Amino acid sequence: HFCIVGCGYHAYKWPENKEGGRAPAQNALKLDIRKQLPMLEVVMTQAQQTVVTDKDGSRHDVLIVPDKAGSVAQGGGSYRGHVASEGNSGARLAQPRLHTGDQWLDTDWNQAMALYAGVTKKVLDNKGPREIAFDTFDHGGAGGGFENTWGTGKLMFTALQTPLVRIHNRPAYNS
Repeated sequence: HFCIVGCGYHAYKWPENKEGGRAPAQNALKLDIRKQLPMLEVVMTQAQQTVVTDKDGSRHDVLIVPDKAGSVAQGGGSYRGHVASEGNSGARLAQPRLHTGDQWLDTDWNQAMALYAGVTKKVLDNKGPREIAFDTFDHGGAGGGFENTWGTGKLMFTALQTPLVRIHNRPAYNS
């Protein structure tokens, strides 16, 4: 399984309330959990596990674990959280940019927010919420993509009331 930036993952599914053993041959992760594992041997948190109900009513635990052999994030989870911090994300997020024509221009937050709010209001006033669409992500970690940013979900679903939200790579939604 891969997300849009190529982070590799393994998904494990098993009947609810059933456990494997602690020896490598007794668990799907093939880890020896009878002893302390080396740091970062596996990235595994509660946020990566959920319970789903299949169409037949049976319930299963699901665990999504980063692939250590993955070339993008090397088992550290999302590229954005594992490797991208070494890039220029901090500088990019400190200053909004405006894409116009074929170029990116620096702008300030007041202009960026005025443009966003103005265009959004015009569309809502003239066409309604069905004409506003979002393309967002949900990597399912730390509460999940847009759900991890409470304001984003409230903006899309409560304030703007758009029914048009494409959620890419949505493990929290059983895709």
